[in-house]
Amino acid sequence: MHNDMSTSEAASDSSSGSASGAISRATLIVRGFHLDGYGHVNNARYLEFYEEGRWGYMLAYLDLDDLKREGIAMVAVNVNLDWNYPATVHDELVITTQLSHVGRRKMIMHQEIHLGEHRLGEVHPRSGALVSRADFTFVLMNTTSGRAMPLEGDIAAILRPLVVEGNV
Repeated sequence: MHNDMSTSEAASDSSSGSASGAISRATLIVRGFHLDGYGHVNNARYLEFYEEGRWGYMLAYLDLDDLKREGIAMVAVNVNLDWNYPATVHDELVITTQLSHVGRRKMIMHQEIHLGEHRLGEVHPRSGALVSRADFTFVLMNTTSGRAMPLEGDIAAILRPLVVEGNV
């Protein structure tokens, strides 16, 4: 039984002994207040679910205090989101988060939400079904000037090894 809204875990994937990126998973249970008038999760709630997943990822793989001291913020500038299957009350949702691209000025975080294994203590008949997927584009912002920063130097050296080739 889940008492918390969400739990998070992080894992570095490896193949052939070399790091090939980082993935985090957060799990939450759909509650009644997440629903719209049609009885499934309101589309706006998915942005909150995805944010929960990104926070788990960032806490696992980035030193947020160090970024703040350096005056660096990650700012979302675009989102592309697809819905594939409606989530309903009591569904367990698994949010998978990975960095899929780091360029010179932007990075893309790919996220997916799948139905979890359980629903009200029973095995969910559609366990593993893709509920939604999203790609969030971020830039780094200098918090003093409010201007976008290039992804270079130390921050690039931290972010590039986290990229997962292909989507999980």
